[in-house]
Amino acid sequence: MIGSLFRRRKPRTAAQWFAARLGSTDQKLERQFHAWLLEDPAHGEDYALCEIAWEVSHDAAKEEPEPNRTRPADRSGLARRAAAFAIATAAAALVVWFWPPSTLAYSTAPGEQRTLLLQDGSRVTLNTRTRITVRLARRTRDVVLQQGEAFFELAKDPSRPFTVHTAFGSARAVGTRFNVYLGEGRLSVTTEQGTVLVEGPRSENGVLVSAGQHAELRAGMSRATVESANLSAALGWLTRRLEVDNAPLGDVLREFSRYTNLPLRAASPAIDALRVTAVLHLGDLEALQATLEGAFGLQVERRGGELVVIDRTPSTSGGGGKPPPEERIP
Repeated sequence: MIGSLFRRRKPRTAAQWFAARLGSTDQKLERQFHAWLLEDPAHGEDYALCEIAWEVSHDAAKEEPEPNRTRPADRSGLARRAAAFAIATAAAALVVWFWPPSTLAYSTAPGEQRTLLLQDGSRVTLNTRTRITVRLARRTRDVVLQQGEAFFELAKDPSRPFTVHTAFGSARAVGTRFNVYLGEGRLSVTTEQGTVLVEGPRSENGVLVSAGQHAELRAGMSRATVESANLSAALGWLTRRLEVDNAPLGDVLREFSRYTNLPLRAASPAIDALRVTAVLHLGDLEALQATLEGAFGLQVERRGGELVVIDRTPSTSGGGGKPPPEERIP
């Protein structure tokens, strides 16, 4: 009754969302709920407190014996019920003060990587510039990836699916190893082991992503595309490697910028278009400078709040000392 009442109009507070979801199987309501979680990390913490308070009060109510139905309830029975309610309310209040929140937030700075061991035994490795919130409940395991990239090594628990939620869609598994990257306008999921269900805004359009496959969802797409993955390149960041094969230098610089305090860019379209094949050490600007100079005669120069790749090679009548676009970093 309470849940159906709140489902008539969109909930706004954690308590309203909790009441609306009690016993509900409405997929539209679930999508709205996860969108609400994404709006503010505090929403997950508030909701977790509602869950804990409900469990405490529910357990307290179980301790109260059923009334004797062969005779009218007496005042002592009513008093016992009032006492049970008071105990449950007090317990719920104590939860707020003493129970550690089940929703926790984690983040990494530019160039930082961090590995977390969750309470269920799962391991999560955060890449640079990443923000997540984790909420482990009795029936579900939920992570909200707000920014960045993370690699998940899940403890197998068929009774509690593990779901990574993002602004573009979600990735769900039971016990496997997979990578999730939330880039500019896209969600990328790469499965190293097992199978992951990747869903867009409409859950009925989900696709299964098996080991060695890569799925991508872009803004406006209702269903992810799936193709074979280069696991060495996709997961190279775990060993602080950036592996690129015949990629434009501009793309390489943008990817490298995720690991530096200052952004990197090419000074001209010609430099941006140079094709690069290389294995670079993430965040090592000196090594990048040596590689660019040795292969292309390029240098990295600081200009204000950014790093710019420039060509100091003297120009010649034959078109300058700039190497042709097809030249690659050895």
